[in-house]
Amino acid sequence: MWKKNFGLKNFFFSFVIVCIVIYIFQNYKGSVETIVSEKGSLEDIINAKGIIIKDEEVYSSSTSGDITYYYKDGEKVKKGTLIADVHTNSNSSQIKNQIEEIQLAIDYKINNEKLDQNKNVKTSLTNEETLEFQDILQASILNGNLDEIYDEIRQVNINSISLSNSKYDSYDIEELKSILDNLTKSLSTNNIHCYSQSSGIVTYKTDGLEDLYKYESVMDLTPSNVIQKDLIELDSSLSNEVTSGEKLYKIIRNFNYYIAATVNNEYAKNFEANKYIKTRIKYDGSANEAWGYIKKINYGSEQSVLIIYFDDYFYKVYDKRYVDLELIIDVHEGIKINSKALIEKDGLKGVYIKDASNIVKFFPVEILGQDKDVSIIYIGNYVSEDRRRVINISENSYDTIKIFDKIIIEPEKVYEGQIIE
Repeated sequence: MWKKNFGLKNFFFSFVIVCIVIYIFQNYKGSVETIVSEKGSLEDIINAKGIIIKDEEVYSSSTSGDITYYYKDGEKVKKGTLIADVHTNSNSSQIKNQIEEIQLAIDYKINNEKLDQNKNVKTSLTNEETLEFQDILQASILNGNLDEIYDEIRQVNINSISLSNSKYDSYDIEELKSILDNLTKSLSTNNIHCYSQSSGIVTYKTDGLEDLYKYESVMDLTPSNVIQKDLIELDSSLSNEVTSGEKLYKIIRNFNYYIAATVNNEYAKNFEANKYIKTRIKYDGSANEAWGYIKKINYGSEQSVLIIYFDDYFYKVYDKRYVDLELIIDVHEGIKINSKALIEKDGLKGVYIKDASNIVKFFPVEILGQDKDVSIIYIGNYVSEDRRRVINISENSYDTIKIFDKIIIEPEKVYEGQIIE
């Protein structure tokens, strides 16, 4: 009897051991890839093409000739500012060179007269005087006396200047001044002055579309007339000659601008007139975020045009016409996870996590926003310090994931209750 009971006990003991081994074998798995959940955000973006419309006026040349510009591209100017001069005389460049030569001759003769009045000044320096001159220069440099340095150098340079064989040697100073005055008047009478008729930003870059996209008629833009056309880009500052009718520059009259954004009608349902929209303006590899105000939406059969008003970042787009836009219609904030981790179980969307005991557990989630790479999960409603937050689905409450959970990226390879490394 004792042996029979002992054998029965051994049988049950062995059976339990086998069951445990089978359970462990079935539920234990090697390591799986996980990612730690963290706080994050995701934008809902609609991409669009944009056309910038500015309050601009193009100035063209009424004649041909050489041109001199007085301001850099992008500088602010006031109304009545002299922007450029067109020199209509075909010999204007030669006249300017002659003026410079005569001015040099006058300066030379005046300096020579001063030297003649100073009998102590010599036409050359001895070795001893050269050393003394060097000492004076060094002392002046150490003392920071620039005026004295210039005076000393000027005295030496004047003595070494030679205008022999100059065609102006035979003229005295008064005669040269008279010639200079006549040449200056001649040059001035052949100048066409170009002034700004309003204050704003001056730019020498035109694109040939200034007459097509008028600031005052921006509200009338429709899908049929915002089809992008080829630009005829010109930078007039790169040339010192102009022809009659050629565009010289344009003045952009204020620092506000519009962007006409084209989207399909389905996307247009996400927008309302008289509402602000956060916009990312992209061009030449750069991007700037600005808040725009949707003034109007013009609907077409398939596409719509959003007329968006901006008053920021003008200095970065004043010379642009076409830009790419990211219209940010919403920003979701919560727990950020990999979208591949999502799986459906028992009719609930959720994820598997690996807990502190390396056991796989399933938690339902509420998705706030997602794309193919990232999902933003609602953090849940607070219950107490010692338990997870909860979400409500169909009048039922479920514990949900939290920050720093180890989310399993390949949920189809595991199941709830499984033990993994």
